[in-house]
Amino acid sequence: MNERNPIKEFKSSNTMGFLYLLSPLLFVVLGLYLSLSNTFGVLYMLGQISLSIFFFQCFILLHETGHYSYFKSKLLNLIFGNIFALLAFIPFMSWVAIHNLHHKWTGYRDKDPTTEGTVSPKFSAPIKFLVNFCWFFFIPLFTVGYRIGNYWNIKKLNKHLPERKLPTIYLNIILQVFIYAFIFYFFGTWIVHYLLPAYILSLMISDLFILSQHSHIEIPLSNGKEVKPIRFSEQVQYTRSVSVFRNIGRYVYFNFHLHELHHAYPIMPGYYLDKTHIKMPNTVKFMHYLIDAKKMSGIDFIFNTSKKQIGK
Repeated sequence: MNERNPIKEFKSSNTMGFLYLLSPLLFVVLGLYLSLSNTFGVLYMLGQISLSIFFFQCFILLHETGHYSYFKSKLLNLIFGNIFALLAFIPFMSWVAIHNLHHKWTGYRDKDPTTEGTVSPKFSAPIKFLVNFCWFFFIPLFTVGYRIGNYWNIKKLNKHLPERKLPTIYLNIILQVFIYAFIFYFFGTWIVHYLLPAYILSLMISDLFILSQHSHIEIPLSNGKEVKPIRFSEQVQYTRSVSVFRNIGRYVYFNFHLHELHHAYPIMPGYYLDKTHIKMPNTVKFMHYLIDAKKMSGIDFIFNTSKKQIGK
């Protein structure tokens, strides 16, 4: 009997894509309603929490549309991808290019552009203190550095991307900067009061989830040797999933926490990932992972690797 191919079985759907957008729509409407109900009161704080979930969902949806597989239509992925990128403060075209290289080179920490900076970094004592301090107190230093250092970093884009792709990427960056300038010029005070706290909280959430995916896992180095990309199905060992309540994972995080499955099937829409059945040896409960990770210094957790699985 032929083995089922989940890629062919679970295809992108415009209908499913729009249905799952009801979740972020609910969080943004609820968040704005509560935040505008009173100033710095309980309802305001609840509204900011709701908006922080919305902003984190925007990052996840950027990730999904960036694979051009959230919607069946490439045009819809492009349009909504740029909207979510704007809300996530990440240029869409540079995200697509760098993130594709991440999937290509997962399994070689020094060839993956998103992890190459974690290989034997030379930090001064004050920088080490800053990293450890921020990690201990949930200050999202990593997420800010990850977004700026990978997707706004012209030097990195020039290093990793073919020259023919750069003009489109630079144009996308310039347009996004102009849009931000326009919005902040006319609505800056309102944004700072009603959106900025929520966005900072979303960065704190993002810090925990993104770092759960590849940090402190033993990943080989190419050491400058000519190597071939590792097959997607074999990349599972170099990533980690965290388990959360199923409905929260499906309708709030769009299965973003199932990172082993995503690397095995990177072009499968996230809303189908929990319907696949492959072994996920590195899956741990989210709180177990968080407790073990926070016991470590930031330097150790982020920049060192280990065969021992945390959270087990």
